[in-house]
Amino acid sequence: MPQFRHGIYGATSAAGPRPVTIAPTSTIVIWGTAPDADEAVFPLNTPVLIPGSPLKAAKLDTKGQRTGTLLSAVEIILAITGAIVVVIRTEEGDDDAAAITNILGGTDATGKRTGIDAVFNVQAMHGLKPRILIAPGFSSDQAVATKLQTVANRLRGFCYADAPGSTETGANVYRQNFGSRRLEVCWPRVINTKAEKVPMSAVAAGLRAKVDNTPWEEYSASISNWKVLPIIGTEYPVDFVDGDNSCLAYILNSNQISTIINDGGLRYWGNHNCSDDPKWQFSTHVRINDIILDASTAALKWARDRKMNKTFVDDVLETQNNFLAGETRAKNLLGGIAYADPELNAPDVILAGEFYMDYNFTPPGVAQAIMITSHFVNDYATTIFE
Repeated sequence: MPQFRHGIYGATSAAGPRPVTIAPTSTIVIWGTAPDADEAVFPLNTPVLIPGSPLKAAKLDTKGQRTGTLLSAVEIILAITGAIVVVIRTEEGDDDAAAITNILGGTDATGKRTGIDAVFNVQAMHGLKPRILIAPGFSSDQAVATKLQTVANRLRGFCYADAPGSTETGANVYRQNFGSRRLEVCWPRVINTKAEKVPMSAVAAGLRAKVDNTPWEEYSASISNWKVLPIIGTEYPVDFVDGDNSCLAYILNSNQISTIINDGGLRYWGNHNCSDDPKWQFSTHVRINDIILDASTAALKWARDRKMNKTFVDDVLETQNNFLAGETRAKNLLGGIAYADPELNAPDVILAGEFYMDYNFTPPGVAQAIMITSHFVNDYATTIFE
C-alpha cells in the first residue's frame, strides 16, 4: 500500500551519461638488482614508488659503487622525463642463474609474491596500474621476457625486452622467440654520460612515459623518431640512411627490432612489436586499444546491477559515445561509435541479467614510410626568355 504523502517531495534522478576519465597511462614498473640500496627505502620484492624523484632514486646506491642494474636504468628514465616509476628490487644471488630465478620470482612459503609476481601488489599498494614493464639487464633472458609478456597480457600493459648479442643476427634470433603484441624488442645497449652500458629498454620506457604526458601526443603517439638526450651513443654502431633498405637500422626494424640511430641527434627508431597478427603490428595501436578498453570498463562500474530498461541502455551508450568523441577531438582516435547489438541482447539474455555493448574505433595511422617522387620536366625551361 502506498505511503501517505501530502506536499511536494524532491528526488534526484540517477539517469544520464557519466564522464569517463583515463587513468595514468605511463606508470613504469622496473625490476632489477641494487645490492647497495638503502634497505629501509627499497626492501626486497616490494614495489617502491619513485614519483619522478632523483633524490629517492639515489638511495639505490648508498656506497657510490654503482652496482646492480637498477640505478643506471632509473637514472636514464628520470633524465628523459619526470616519470612515475615503481621499483621492485630483487637479490643478486650467487650467480647469473640465481639472479634470473630471483627476477622470475613467484609466491614464497609465507604467501608473499616475489620478483615479477610482485607487480600484482602495485595497484593495491600505490593505486596505480602498471602500464610499462621492463627488467633491464635481465630481459635478454628468454624466460624473463616471456614472463614479462605474460604479465603484460594479464594487466593490459606493455613490455620492452633487450635482445642479447653483438650483432643484428643474434638480436633477430632472439626476437624470433616471441609472438606477443605487448612485447617490443630493443637492441643494442646505450652508453650513458658516465660511459656505462645501459639496456635500451630503459630508454624505451622513459620515452614512452614522456610521450604519454606530452599534450596532443599522449598514449596514441609513437615514440619512434624522438630524440634521446641523456645518452652519448650505442654499444655497437647502427648505420642509418633514409630510404636505404640495406642499412642496419632498416634490417633491424624489418625484423621488428627497435634501435637507436644518429640522425641529427640520437633517436629512438622503431614502431613494431612482436605480434604474429599483422593487424596489431604497431605498438601504439595495441596501447590505444588497451587504454580505451580499460577506461571504458572502469567508467561503467556505476551501471553494474542497475535495472535494465531503455534509460539504462541510452545512458550506457551515451557515456561511451561521449568518451569516444572526446578522444577523437583529442586526436587519440580517428573516430568511434558504441552500439547495442539487438541479436546479442535478445530478451532472454536481458532477463538473464546480461547486457552487451560493442564499440568500433579507428586509431591514427603511423607515418612510418613517406614516399617522395621527383619529376624531371622541360616545362620551366622557357622562363629564361621571360
